[in-house]
Amino acid sequence: MLRFLKEKKMDKIELFIFDMDGLLFDTGRLAYRAYYRSAEKHDFEITHNVYYYLTGRTEADIREEMAVLYGTDVDSSEWRRSMNEFKEEILAKEQRVFKKKGVREIFQFAQEQGVKIAVASSNSRDKVKAYLEMEGIQEDVDLMVTGDQVSKGKPDPEIFLTACKEAGIAPDHAVVFEDSAAGIEAASRAGIRSFLIEDDITDLPTRKGQYPLQKDLSHLRDRPAPADYQFHDLLQARNYLAKKELYL
Repeated sequence: MLRFLKEKKMDKIELFIFDMDGLLFDTGRLAYRAYYRSAEKHDFEITHNVYYYLTGRTEADIREEMAVLYGTDVDSSEWRRSMNEFKEEILAKEQRVFKKKGVREIFQFAQEQGVKIAVASSNSRDKVKAYLEMEGIQEDVDLMVTGDQVSKGKPDPEIFLTACKEAGIAPDHAVVFEDSAAGIEAASRAGIRSFLIEDDITDLPTRKGQYPLQKDLSHLRDRPAPADYQFHDLLQARNYLAKKELYL
C-alpha cells in the first residue's frame, strides 16, 4: 500500500521521530503472542483489533482501556499483568526484538542528510534503551523521549512535541514515523507530518472466550489513520524521501 493523503510544501526536514514497538522492531507480533497466551490463561476474547486499539498507549492508558473493552465486572488488570509477564518470558527466551525492514537504510539516509534521529516511545526509558542495544542501533539515535518522561500518552501530542523541543527543531521541520492510529493522531495534533507503516499481525490467531469484548471494535480499521503518507515499510518511505530530497 502506498498512499499520499496531503501533498503540500513544507520546510526542509531536520528531524525524524520514530515510534519503537511495531515500527522499528517486530515487537507487535511478540506482544500479540503474549496477549493470546493471557487470553488462553484467563479465558477472554482476543482479536487483532484489541492489539491495534491498545498499541501505542502508555501502560496506565492500556489498563484503563482494557476496563472499557471488557467491562468493570472482570479483573482485566490481572489479565494485563499476565500479558506483560508472558511478553517478558518470550523476550527472555528469544533475546531479540528484530529490526523491521528498512531500519538500517532509513537511519543511514538520515545520517547522510544531517537529519537528527529521535525515538519517541510509550515504553520506559530502560526498555527503549535495552531494545536499541539488543539490536545494535543505540549509537545511531540522537535522543529518546519515553513514557516515563511525559504526563500524557499518545494520542496526546506531548511526546512528539517534547522530542522536537529536546532536539531544538520546530514541528514543521520534523516527520513522525508510526505504526499505530494513536501515534498518527498524536502527530497530527502536534502539527507534525506523519508516515504510517502499519504493523500487520492479522495472520496470528484470535479466540473467543468466557469473557467477550464489551466494545465493538469490528470497524476499527475501516477508516485508515489520518496519516499524510502510508507505506509498506521503512525502506519504501526512505526511497520516497530520497526522491523528494527531504522536502514534502
